Amino acid sequence: MKLERFAQADMVVLDKTGTLTTGRLDLVTGAVPPELLARAAGMAKASRHPLARALAAMAPQVPAASGVVEVPGCGLMLARPEGEWRLGRRGWTAPVPEDEAEGAELWLAGPGVAPLRFCFADRLREDAAAVVQALRQRGLAVALLSGDRAPTVRRIAETVGIADWQAGCTPAAKVARLEAWKAEGRKVLMVGDGLNDAPALAAADVSLSPASAVDIAQIAADAVFQGQLLGPVIEVIDTARRAERLVKQNILASFGYNLVTVPLAMLGCVTPLIAAIAMSSSSIVVVLNALRLSWPRPQPR
Repeated sequence: MKLERFAQADMVVLDKTGTLTTGRLDLVTGAVPPELLARAAGMAKASRHPLARALAAMAPQVPAASGVVEVPGCGLMLARPEGEWRLGRRGWTAPVPEDEAEGAELWLAGPGVAPLRFCFADRLREDAAAVVQALRQRGLAVALLSGDRAPTVRRIAETVGIADWQAGCTPAAKVARLEAWKAEGRKVLMVGDGLNDAPALAAADVSLSPASAVDIAQIAADAVFQGQLLGPVIEVIDTARRAERLVKQNILASFGYNLVTVPLAMLGCVTPLIAAIAMSSSSIVVVLNALRLSWPRPQPR
């Protein structure tokens, strides 16, 4: 059962963009040649990645380019008679040296054009740090796996209080890291929203995805949560753990009832009327105990 797997999770692995952050990005790059902005926006409209959507929004009048191919974990390719255009991560689009500049980014590279950087500003979900702290209070280890560059991932990890983080992760690298944790005996809950997260969502013991995620991520996830906050992750875990406790209590109650009443009935110490009342009472107790799952409970801190 999926709910049981949520209850058994002892580690939560989070994606960054669209999971710890809102995924609503603002382009903060300075002036860009109109023809290059049009080229990049046309390619970006072929993807639902948060960075691509933010870039596409900067040129709503530009039609989507045809023939764009999305490479998970890398970016977008477009073959044209003059050569191949690429829009995506640095190093894949063009051999751009690493630096310590922060902020999410996309690079555009094509024939006869110097690599162009588009820089974006993203915002953390309001309760991201509180949710990370609440997960730890519940005994869960927390890690961050992101395809973004190290300076940006480090800043986000330090802000929300995650010590175990890894940047520059391809989809295959995320899956490999999850498999390594599972080999250590961890029960991993993955939370992600993008095309790059779909393999990791499927590889985890159990997974969650926000409703704003791409379709393939929602399909790969075991559950989807709504809203702009990360708090539902805590709610799912708490609900699963409470359900597991109630199931165990009901099993013990049923076992105890039969342990006492069956021998008494066999010895003839119980009249039919008392047996009927006892049987009905035990069923009512079990049902009422199960209904406790829907009782109001304190909000996660």
